Amino acid sequence: MLQKENISDILRFLAGFLLSLKLLFESFGLTFITNDQIDAIINVASFLFILYFGYKNNYVGKKGLEQKELLKKHNLH
Repeated sequence: MLQKENISDILRFLAGFLLSLKLLFESFGLTFITNDQIDAIINVASFLFILYFGYKNNYVGKKGLEQKELLKKHNLH
């Protein structure tokens, strides 16, 4: 279900869902969620997404440090 490759799809779906829900409720005169709240949710989700992939795509973890040493050993880094 939730795989690493699907995170960006899930973020887009969440944003679309919140915006469509907002439009639905506004058509009945109800204020469900404001644009500022939607922006805040998307900003937090984007921050977490960037933080996660920034960590995964750099040589900071144990596996990454091992990979970096292997690259240096073969003069590829």
